[in-house]
Amino acid sequence: MSKPASLPAPLPRWRERARRRLGALGNVTGEPQFFAAACVVGGLTGAAAIALAELIRGVQFVAIGAPDLASYIVPWVPAWRVLLAGTTGGFLVGVVTRYLASEVRGHGVPDVMEAVALRGGRIRRRVAITRSIASALTIGTGGSVGREGPIVQVGAAVGSAVGQALRLPTDRLRTLTAAGAAGGIAAAFNAPIAGAFFALEVIARNFAAPTFGPVVLCAVFATAISRLYFGAAPAFVVPPFRVGPAWETPFAAALGLGCGLLSVYFIVLLGSLEKLSARLPIPVVLKPALGGFVVGLLILVSPNLYGVGHETMDATLVGALPIATLVLLLVLKPLATSITLASGGSGGVFLPSLFIGGLAGGVFHTGLTAVMPGTVTSSGAFALVGMAAVLAGTSRAPVTAILLAFELTHDYGVILPVMLACAVSTLVASALKRDSIYTAKLTERGIDLDRPEDLALRRVPVRDVMQPNPPAVRLDAPLDVVLGRFLDSEIGAVFVIDGNGRLAGQVSIHDVKASLGDPASLGGIVVAGDVSEHAVTTTPDGNVADALDLLAREGREVLGVVDEDRRLIGAVSLRSVTDVIAREALRGEYVGVSALEGRRGREALRLSTGVEVRALPVHARLVGETVRTLDVRSRWHVSVLALRRDGVDDGVDPDRPFVAGDVLVVMGEDRDLERFAESLRRGATAAGT
Repeated sequence: MSKPASLPAPLPRWRERARRRLGALGNVTGEPQFFAAACVVGGLTGAAAIALAELIRGVQFVAIGAPDLASYIVPWVPAWRVLLAGTTGGFLVGVVTRYLASEVRGHGVPDVMEAVALRGGRIRRRVAITRSIASALTIGTGGSVGREGPIVQVGAAVGSAVGQALRLPTDRLRTLTAAGAAGGIAAAFNAPIAGAFFALEVIARNFAAPTFGPVVLCAVFATAISRLYFGAAPAFVVPPFRVGPAWETPFAAALGLGCGLLSVYFIVLLGSLEKLSARLPIPVVLKPALGGFVVGLLILVSPNLYGVGHETMDATLVGALPIATLVLLLVLKPLATSITLASGGSGGVFLPSLFIGGLAGGVFHTGLTAVMPGTVTSSGAFALVGMAAVLAGTSRAPVTAILLAFELTHDYGVILPVMLACAVSTLVASALKRDSIYTAKLTERGIDLDRPEDLALRRVPVRDVMQPNPPAVRLDAPLDVVLGRFLDSEIGAVFVIDGNGRLAGQVSIHDVKASLGDPASLGGIVVAGDVSEHAVTTTPDGNVADALDLLAREGREVLGVVDEDRRLIGAVSLRSVTDVIAREALRGEYVGVSALEGRRGREALRLSTGVEVRALPVHARLVGETVRTLDVRSRWHVSVLALRRDGVDDGVDPDRPFVAGDVLVVMGEDRDLERFAESLRRGATAAGT
């Protein structure tokens, strides 16, 4: 008889308690593997920052014969070589962005923000390499931009690549991408705290604990790796400051006011030149070369504009630049940076914002001492305050700006004026310009990060909600064939295609009903081409938010989905879009599903720019009327999504009579909804009233 297997001995009580507590810790803050991945991303980002710095030095050596201190070397370089360097570098950047990765054009951070907000943190792997090459070519040949923007995008691309390789879920992939961006700022400025808060404040826009931990870890490891090469010294040479008595602190508010105005000017200038560049009638691949040539001309006027300009910022902080140089640079630096980026160069605006703010602080100190010779606060202190204030105004990230100032100086005495200036600058800039220098680019693309309901719809591609193989007929199909196709589908439309299979139009059930009374219409005389209307289309790569805009703007209930050759591959109906809205609402993506203030108790939901969904009660005078008799779409350009009866949303039957208490759920543009709602309240929307 075999000996029975003995049961495992119970764990000691202290070990069991420890295991439970560790398990609880893992459930709250995330799996250990995820934190390990954040550390790996930080280390790789720190190494990438070192590689980018050396790549820039190598390109600059080839361009002007010196890897560092460009502002001191350029005056001794022949003018033709400076112009040739900028033009050649711009041309090579144009080739890289045109044929390898278009998203490395510009200052990069908006693309990272878009990837985190809309694409689940997914960034193409090639971006890390192509961004490094394009930025090194731009900065090394004289482009007046910073290297922190590129390293932010490189770090984010590294985080995205690691997350995709580990098959992380979308929420964690977003976090790891943002963590890589934090590592980029941390490594570029030797400022882990500012780097972490930049990612939380600008990229992730989320300070929750599950995001905070990985972001901080990544910033720490990126800084640790970069310090092995660059050392532990601050990014700039910051001398001891003289900070005056408390009565001088309000001067920081005046400087903050000026820096807020300067921030708005920089944002507007960059946006205006980007629009001007887009209209230039020259090939896109040549625009960076033209920009490099123009910036080269500005560099000949002021060599301090060449490249990153660290040595110029060091001189500003120690008060070594004369007032004439400060004023000249204050005029030319925003212009040089804007031309570099607007023409298609690759670089960041974080460091130029600091550069411009330092100049503003130096000019402010000179003017203040001229009026009040007894001022104690030093020029360098005002320069630092100006640096933080302009950064806060352009990026709308005042916490990052304040922390960066502290990490650069390790001097608590300068924090009060820095905080005051950053607060004033941010308030002024926000009052005058809604968008930051980063979100302005996203707004041009129709992306509003402050509206989570719109972002939720933009995350859903059309291919995920379209109905494949929608009903379709040839142009010469008889009307009875068209009617037969309506029986095969519930989308309420039949598409019309030509002999090559390309979409030629669409027919709605309302279009054919008018022809049914004519006996000849069913005898083959009336064909699909006679009753079809123009088809409104989208592509499978589009998003549901844009599809919703089209449905509302065109007053349609169905969109055709076509490929590059305009061949019909699917259809998107209003019902499929509303299903997405309901799903996202249940997931908590919408913040305004219930009644909103200012709508007099009605339910309202803003879906996209100028488009809303509202629930409007039917007036007692309209009992017995129908959606068809109201003729809502034709008269008010409003679409009826559902009829709510006894608290239940049902489908739209255009011939279903209204009863007391019915509510119409409608969608349309603001102005059309206001007109329809006013008529509905008066009970005057019936035909003929």
